[in-house]
Amino acid sequence: MSTINFAAREINCKIVYYGPGMCGKTTNLKHVFGRVPEHLRGEMVSLATEDERTLFFDFLPLDLGSVQGFKTRFHLYTVPGQVFYNASRKLILRGVDGIIFVADSAPNRLRANAESMRNLRENLAEHGIDVRDVPIILQVNKRDLPDALPTDMIRAVLDPRKELQMYEASASQGIGVFETLKAASRLVLEKLSQNR
Repeated sequence: MSTINFAAREINCKIVYYGPGMCGKTTNLKHVFGRVPEHLRGEMVSLATEDERTLFFDFLPLDLGSVQGFKTRFHLYTVPGQVFYNASRKLILRGVDGIIFVADSAPNRLRANAESMRNLRENLAEHGIDVRDVPIILQVNKRDLPDALPTDMIRAVLDPRKELQMYEASASQGIGVFETLKAASRLVLEKLSQNR
């Protein structure tokens, strides 16, 4: 949940990029980090394994507006995609305000997408969070692949009731990255305003 720093008049919110390994979570974050002016962002912290996949998290504070006179500061995290890092995934979800679920459009990744969404629901439940109570945006990434699955097929597996806002993206080209982040940020701020 968001934290309030009264001395700095700042509300800190946490958005987590979640999804299967190599789906583009870190690529999204690196694109945002590279485009946000230096004076509006903090340091990016990354811990990686030998095969250069994100092991723990990337961290990026980002100012995106105010709520009732308080500046909002967004902290963006990625989770490791590999299932055997589930303890890290759970830890990173602690205190989450919003989630961007990054789905991989490659045909051979549909099952990995489904497993990661199931894992997200399980991990939220372990924190006592109902999946309907946290803003989640679905980003269908890697739309530039020549054999990309139709978005309807991916959505049918991940969001059959069509409850989530969905954005198409190609994070490696920067397409759809900020649109997804802005949508998630808006949902988080709306929820904050309702709870205040």
